[in-house]
Order: sequence, then C-alpha cells, then structure tokens
Amino acid sequence: MADIEILHADMNGGRIQQLEVRIKNTRARHIDRATAVTWAREGHSLIPVHGHGHDVARGHALSLVEVGEDVFLRTDTRAEASDSVHFPGH
Repeated sequence: MADIEILHADMNGGRIQQLEVRIKNTRARHIDRATAVTWAREGHSLIPVHGHGHDVARGHALSLVEVGEDVFLRTDTRAEASDSVHFPGH
C-alpha cells in the first residue's frame, strides 16, 4: 500500500475534479476522481499535506463514505453526499 500525499484538490460542485498528488521520492502528478476512488478502494492512503521540506503537516486520510448507491471521498466520516478534502493548517 502506498502513502500518497495530496498537495492540492480542485473541487467543483462538491466533487473532486482532480488531485495533485505525490508518492514519496517521485514528482507530483494529477489524478482524476475515479483514480482516487480506485486507489482508496485498493487500500492506499491518500493524505492531504501542507508545507514543504521538513515542515510538513499531515491531515486525516481520505475515507470512502457510501451515501445511498454512491461513494464519496472525505477527510471526515460524515455521511454527506459530497467530497471533502481538508488540508491541515487551513
């Protein structure tokens, strides 16, 4: 399982459009929501971070939350029909 840092989230209408992510010792890249859901289902940790170098704060990992027949990515466990990514320090 990979520990994947989320550097930035582009949101639209309560849904993640894309995430800027980085796996340790690699360059940052962008993934879409479907990829993020797949990675979360596979057991990877998607963790919002803030800061640089040795001064990085890590937030709560995204969780898959089912609401009805749909699934949402949230840093809390509320059963709300929207994605939610909270970065530490914001």
